[in-house]
Amino acid sequence: MIKKHLAWLLFGIMVLSIVSCVAVSPQTDPPPMKREFRRGSPGPGYFWVTGHWAWRHGDWNWIRGHWAKRRPGKTWVPGHWDRRGKRRVWVRGHWKKRRRR
Repeated sequence: MIKKHLAWLLFGIMVLSIVSCVAVSPQTDPPPMKREFRRGSPGPGYFWVTGHWAWRHGDWNWIRGHWAKRRPGKTWVPGHWDRRGKRRVWVRGHWKKRRRR
């Protein structure tokens, strides 16, 4: 009986902790892009993924760019901030299958 009550108590705490996590998105546009220094490519088949602004802890923080390995048959779609009403939402960069011509 005690184990059952303890299980329900833990379940309730988990639900409350998940519900209390409210995602806050910025209502202002990010600052202008920063100019970054790129060191040489680590090798053939790499490309530069440009840095971007991230909204963390109520402020804009710069995430530095990096080198990434190309994926055969795929194209990199850069991440970007999208407007949704008054809010801004980050759309992550992702690989997209290249269309044949």
